[in-house]
Amino acid sequence: MRTFVPRQMLTGAALAALAVLTLAPGAALAHERRAVGDYSFLVGFNTEPSYQGQINGAQLTVTKPSDNNAPVEGLQSTLKANIAFEGDQPKEFPLTPVSGKPGQYVAQFIPTRAGSYIFTFTGTVEGQPVNEQFESGPGRFDDVQQATAIQYPDQIPLANDAARAASSAADQAAAAQAAADSARTIAVAGVGVGVIGLLVGIAALVSAANRRRAAASDLRTA
Repeated sequence: MRTFVPRQMLTGAALAALAVLTLAPGAALAHERRAVGDYSFLVGFNTEPSYQGQINGAQLTVTKPSDNNAPVEGLQSTLKANIAFEGDQPKEFPLTPVSGKPGQYVAQFIPTRAGSYIFTFTGTVEGQPVNEQFESGPGRFDDVQQATAIQYPDQIPLANDAARAASSAADQAAAAQAAADSARTIAVAGVGVGVIGLLVGIAALVSAANRRRAAASDLRTA
């Protein structure tokens, strides 16, 4: 005899399974997992996908595999989080434990540029020295995307993007003006050199003519 399961029960079970997968320790979307000594580090953006101009954070989850992946707590006082955009100078942000998620920490910040970010964690975990760098990118965790990707109906660049574009245009204009000024200076200098050369040539001709007249006068006198 076939047993029928109500569709509502199947839907509820599916949702429950999804919730378990979402809340299970170590479950994450587009995060990088790495063994760091006796511990496991899971790192990525706190909100994914991540967009420029939206509040986000460097998320770190630390567990101990040898202790049934037990979460490691209290690391906000022994670990530091530094965040860098590509090759820019890194900046330190406070690492805060996430309420209700033991072993998980977030260094909140607002990424103002789209592209690759580097998260560096230094300090100690239960006495073990740590100096680990995690960089966003393919196969690790996603880069920050441009805000225009989710703007509708109009795509409006962020103020800092517009400012950088204006600054770049101003720099290019200044460079072009400097090149024009330099060319003008060189041209003026060239004209000056030419005039001096012409005057020297005239003086030489006059001097030679004077010498010839003096020589002819000496011959007549003799």
